[in-house]
Amino acid sequence: MDKRAGLDAYLCKYFILFRIKTMFIYIFPTTLGFACSAATGGSMPGYKIACMYLGFLCGSFFSSSLNFYADVESDRLHNDMYKGDLHMSDQPFATGEMSKLETVLLFMLTGIGCVGFSLLVNIQFTIYMVASVLILGILYSHPWFRFKNRPFLDIITNAAGAVVLLIAGWKAVNPTTWPPAWPLVFGFLFSATLYMPSMANDVPFDEAAGFRTTGVVFGAKRTIDAMIPMCILLIPVTVVSLVLPAPGIFKLFIVLGLPGAIVFTIGMHLLWRPPHIRFNAGLLVYPILGMLIFYFVYGVNAVLT
Repeated sequence: MDKRAGLDAYLCKYFILFRIKTMFIYIFPTTLGFACSAATGGSMPGYKIACMYLGFLCGSFFSSSLNFYADVESDRLHNDMYKGDLHMSDQPFATGEMSKLETVLLFMLTGIGCVGFSLLVNIQFTIYMVASVLILGILYSHPWFRFKNRPFLDIITNAAGAVVLLIAGWKAVNPTTWPPAWPLVFGFLFSATLYMPSMANDVPFDEAAGFRTTGVVFGAKRTIDAMIPMCILLIPVTVVSLVLPAPGIFKLFIVLGLPGAIVFTIGMHLLWRPPHIRFNAGLLVYPILGMLIFYFVYGVNAVLT
């Protein structure tokens, strides 16, 4: 029993670092790009599909671990705060569960894995997958840049990272072509809108840690209110995206995404109970997971037949 408990604890710390809920949110744009590119024609062997997702998973693990690693000092100071899925001081870098050797191996293996698996897909996919890690991992979290701690840049970094992941998914199937521009604009605005409630909910934690995020600088309520003009801006972008040429499967996402963003925005305002939005993260994760499964099945079927 002691050995089993020790193994469970050992694996648990890596499960925490992986941040599976966040992973599901960011794997969706990769899958969307993959499916929409498949709709334009082209084939892709099964092993490359597997490598595409393994490359993403390694990159996601690297980015989420770096985020924890960079926040270790502030997390240790606030051991009574519960942030989403764990107490801030319970993350393995803050508890000291990660040795220096484990830490080096974690970043080395996930970094090499991201590049290595991506190269087995194609060079264009590799460029954009590595770029997503640079944006969502290094620029967002590393102390040299720390975009997560700068107003507006925290939103821009997350939205830009989602768009780059979409391009990566597209390039996996058709490395010499590009996704249509206006759906990418829609994806950027859509991602930024969905990120704002998380930022607003983090204000008490970020203030305690001394961060200067968009939510801290402008306040949680104003951050949530900013979702409204973003939804309004999405309307003309949606119209243009539907009028101009684009794969029908791409337009389907836009048709679903606009009302989804509006309903989500209304819901966040209704559930706002200072200092937090009282909602289950599953309200966001489960719809995205449903679309993820649909686009994955569509894309795999399209490239293998």
